[in-house]
Parts: sequence; structure tokens; C-alpha cells
Amino acid sequence: MKRIILLLLALLAMTALTGCSDSTELGDRAIIQAAAIDYDGKYHVSAMLFSSGGSGGDTIDASQENVIRVNGQGRTLAEAIDNVSLIDGKQIYMSETKLLILGSGFEEVNAVDALKTLYYDMRCSLNMPVCCAEKGTNAEDISSLQFTEGITSADKPLSLIENGNRMGVSPKTTLLDMLADSEGRRVSILPALGVTENGSGMTAADDGKTAVLNGSRYFEDGVLKDSLNEEETAAVMLISGRSNKLMLNYRSGSSEKTCEAYCIKVTDDLSRGKNVRRVSAKFRTRNGGRLSETDRKAALSALMEIVGNG
Repeated sequence: MKRIILLLLALLAMTALTGCSDSTELGDRAIIQAAAIDYDGKYHVSAMLFSSGGSGGDTIDASQENVIRVNGQGRTLAEAIDNVSLIDGKQIYMSETKLLILGSGFEEVNAVDALKTLYYDMRCSLNMPVCCAEKGTNAEDISSLQFTEGITSADKPLSLIENGNRMGVSPKTTLLDMLADSEGRRVSILPALGVTENGSGMTAADDGKTAVLNGSRYFEDGVLKDSLNEEETAAVMLISGRSNKLMLNYRSGSSEKTCEAYCIKVTDDLSRGKNVRRVSAKFRTRNGGRLSETDRKAALSALMEIVGNG
């Protein structure tokens, strides 16, 4: 009897493994590195696909055209992604997608359903970073830029966000953050990317166009709302507790200086009947040294001014 039970369990396990497996070969998949989504009555998806068959051969090098760009559109996001697959002729694979860019149209239409489609149907990772195009810019404009930095074209905009986050001037928001904020009726803050023409050495395009981190935008009730500049973004991150550090520019005497403010605490003081924000922080030079008392006071004053903008 035990042998029969063990055999049945083994067969069930094999059946489960067979049912969950995907026989699609890796070479038959379109591996999306980054996806940009716009909406104008239809969903428009611009995808950066990794292709080892570009002019770079087996070497993964964005400057050697190992990234191909394909576009699809549809009445639903799923249909638009299916059309991307038809264009490329391969099965879409988004589990390794490094970045999602929301663009124009999501000021009016709710994007939460699209985010759920990406997670439940396309198996995007909950840890996938999400950003947006700055107001007036299509997400496709960002995805079409020809970056030369990074292993693939998706790495450059992602590194901008990560560096900005380390400096305290940009949030790093994931798909999980956005879905959780939506369920809790909270506001998300998305890093905003724009296009600049001073990208000498950072783009393979003759026009010099590349991406630039340009503050952030609120995402509330499923739609993109107000834009914040870099300083306002830093202030909101400090006040909301999303960050406790900031690379700070300040003036001491006749000199412009830079230091790192860390262990920043922003508290509300209501003891006098007024909403007064109190700011405390530690400071160090970019090399890790101590600031003079004069510089410390100047840096604290600059930090309080930034927090006041929040």
C-alpha cells in the first residue's frame, strides 16, 4: 500500500512539473529589456528587445545594435503586447524586464489595470522599477534613444534613476510599490525622464539626444498628476521618510561647496499652534571629512530651505 501511495505521489509531482514547464526555447523568446507604454485611445507599446543577432554578434553591446526596438498597439495592453510579439515573430518574455516607462495619456486613463496585466498576465517582476516620461513627452521618445552606456540600452535610464536615488534626488519605485499604494489609496512618486540634446558620448545618435532625470511626478488614483522638479522631489522624499540623505550644494562665504547630508530627520512641531518643520542632520564632505562649524551651519540652512519647498 505504501508503494502505491508513493508511486501516485511521484506521478502527481511529475505531472505538476510537466504542467508548469514552458517548452519554449530561449531563442524563440523576445526578451524585453524595457517597455514604454503610451495611451491615446489605444495602448502603444514600444519595447527594447535583446537581440544577439545584431551587428555586435555574440557580444552584448548596445552601441553595436544588440537591442532592437519594436512597437505594437491595441485596444487593450494585452493586445498591444501580442502585436509586438507578432512583429518580432517570437513569444514575448517579460520576466526579465528591467524598466517600465509610463508616458502620455495616463493623465486621463487609469493605469492600474495595465499594471495588473503586466504582473498577472505577463509575469513581470514585482521588483521591476517603474518611471514615467516628463509631462509633454511620450514614453516612446525615451525608449527610442540610442544609448551607448551599459550592457544594453535599458541600463542607461535605469542607472540614472539608481544614481539619483543614491543622491536623494529621485525615488526608485517598483511595480510592487505602485500596486500596494493603489490598494492603500496612497500616492506614489515616479522618477521622470526627459530628453536632452547634450548627450555627447552617451548616445549613438547623430543628434546627440539622450535621457535626463528631470524630477518626478505624482501617481494618484491611477493617473499621473503634478510634476516636481529635482529640489521639490528631494524635499518630498525627506518629509515622507522615503529618504534620509541628500547630496547638498550650499554657499559658504563666497564659495560654492558640496557635502553629503545624512541621518536627516524632519519632524512637525505643533507645540506652538503652528505647523513648523524641524530639521536635523549630520554632514560630511564628499571625501568623508568633517565640516567646519561655519560650513555646517551654512549646509543646515540650505537643507532647511529645500525642506521648506516640500
